[in-house]
Amino acid sequence: MAPVKKSVTPGQTTIPQVGVKRVPVAVLDKLQAIATLEGVQYNEIYNLAFVKLIEAYEVKNGKVKVRPKGKGLEGI
Repeated sequence: MAPVKKSVTPGQTTIPQVGVKRVPVAVLDKLQAIATLEGVQYNEIYNLAFVKLIEAYEVKNGKVKVRPKGKGLEGI
């Protein structure tokens, strides 16, 4: 099931997203158009865009080191 497109008020340039601060409307519309043209779900296109961005960043700057998740107060 396709997600419901959120309405944009005149003059608004971004749509708030879950987990993403803001995505410009023009970019969101293009990503959704690509998903429709390719016959895939929107989230697949979004995920691919993030993966490609990270790959390009790592080629230029080296591997991104993810901080290890702590164990909290475990073992006290």
